Amino acid sequence: MSRKLRDFTITLYPAKREGGFVSTTIDFTHEYPRKGFQAATADQVVAEAKAFAAEYGEGCSASVRLVNGRKPAGFDAKCRGLYYNIDPPQAA
Repeated sequence: MSRKLRDFTITLYPAKREGGFVSTTIDFTHEYPRKGFQAATADQVVAEAKAFAAEYGEGCSASVRLVNGRKPAGFDAKCRGLYYNIDPPQAA
């Protein structure tokens, strides 16, 4: 059985570690890196977000939006809290 490709958009927002928390900055007047792509499964969506964040290279939070159709199985659970390039907390 072939899986149906769906259209998605990834937007990367600046994020940084502050103590034990990660904070994301969103300024609605600023244009953030955005990329459109197609995927059939939630795992493919996460892999695409990881590759895009690695290309971006700075600490970021990835927001994934489904453009059309139904979400693939496991999408909400796997696409929640996608943070990349954030330094781990420093040991005291």
